[in-house]
Amino acid sequence: MMAVSTMRHLRLSFVIVLIFACARTSRGSEAGVSPKVDPRVELLSIVFRLAGNSEYNMSPLKTYTADIDSYFSPYKEHPAVVLARKLASERDVGFDTVMNLAVHLSPAPALNPLVTFTDNVPDPRFGKDNAVLLSQRLADFYRVTHFEKFLAAHQSFYDLAEKRFRVVLTDLDLNWYKTFYGDMRTGQYHLILGMNNGGGNYGPRVVWPDGHEDLFSIIGCWTQDDSRNPTYNADYLPTIIHEFNHSFVNPAFAEHKSEFASAKQIYERVADKMRAQAYGNSDTMVIESLVRAAVIQYLESRGHESREVRNEIRGEQRVGFVWMDELVDLLHQYDSQRSRYTTFESWMPVVAEFYRSLAPRIAESIASFNRHCVHVASLQPFPNQSTSADPETKELIITFDKPLDPEAGPRHHGYSISCDSDAKEHCPISGTPEFLPGNLSIKLQVSLKPDCEYSFVLTPLAFASPDGYPLETYTVTFKTKRVTQ
Repeated sequence: MMAVSTMRHLRLSFVIVLIFACARTSRGSEAGVSPKVDPRVELLSIVFRLAGNSEYNMSPLKTYTADIDSYFSPYKEHPAVVLARKLASERDVGFDTVMNLAVHLSPAPALNPLVTFTDNVPDPRFGKDNAVLLSQRLADFYRVTHFEKFLAAHQSFYDLAEKRFRVVLTDLDLNWYKTFYGDMRTGQYHLILGMNNGGGNYGPRVVWPDGHEDLFSIIGCWTQDDSRNPTYNADYLPTIIHEFNHSFVNPAFAEHKSEFASAKQIYERVADKMRAQAYGNSDTMVIESLVRAAVIQYLESRGHESREVRNEIRGEQRVGFVWMDELVDLLHQYDSQRSRYTTFESWMPVVAEFYRSLAPRIAESIASFNRHCVHVASLQPFPNQSTSADPETKELIITFDKPLDPEAGPRHHGYSISCDSDAKEHCPISGTPEFLPGNLSIKLQVSLKPDCEYSFVLTPLAFASPDGYPLETYTVTFKTKRVTQ
């Protein structure tokens, strides 16, 4: 789920695990959790890719996805794909629903339900009969396509992904979940890499009849090297924390769902930004807000720099959770009153009251955040959307309404400019952006031709004020005038 970050390669699943009762310190692979590629996840991702789901057609690992398309395209009308396409169209099956089914199936080739399927398990968007039927067709798809041959042909690719991902685990402390949520359930953590998932990340869980749980963090891949192989860095850590958080936040919310009716008023005000992230209702919005606030709580508990924590808050505000700073403060209160609120679930009525208080003032919260954000004030030497720009122009000056932080952003260079990769001839920028004295303006070197259209986008990925408030996305478009001979 986000210079743009895309939103999710896989192998055997039953990973080495951490049991909550385990007393040893748990960090990274020392905790007993190892990144693995799971055939079930890869199978479901590929089937829904063939079905046309956009979220399973956005992986940047183009060599791998080209292999998928080449190998499996003859099977686009297999009954499993046909049913997946139908469920996506008629029952909105996609995103996390797909991964929920994957982890509820036994290892290939059997792919039988691990627990009894119901209208709510593995996911209500399937319904019992559809989930059972699709699992049967998936087993046939696995057999007919000789899926294991595809996996074997890419084993070295999977091994590389698993090896490279271990660098992310150095600051992963799984004991934090028990400490923060106060939950004494017994469970196992599974960290799965989804190479066809692009930037899509998911946090499903399997609840066994005896109460034991399997908790999953399924992490996509949105970065690669020059050979189009996956790369990973510390920026993936919050996503791991995020997805495991779902296994705790979701059931806590479910126990108090009826107390969050007022969240619908809030959702109406931020619906466009929520829907852009596939969050289609107020329940999902509340769950996501808590999961994200808990990630920030984790970063603070691990001693991450205040600037990093602040930027994490600003990033969540930018994508629609404008109340994130208040919600983080609310979790600070929870953390300071643990003698009274021993579990996160016991704190949920306080969270519900917070949302009731937020509803009547959400419009002002949005307006306040927007006032703090950076906006483009002017473009020189010609205005934006000009149709008669001078092709002899060598530089553009863009001025903002607030000073910028020249070290903001993931690369710490203060700027993030996007051009259409499929139309590079329409990108006029020819040099590195330069911050002018006072940091209120930037200078862009450009190379223009007569009678040509140009465009680029200033994005909030890096452009931000010194206190972290992002730039409001700004698109520059113009056309140069003809030169008469």
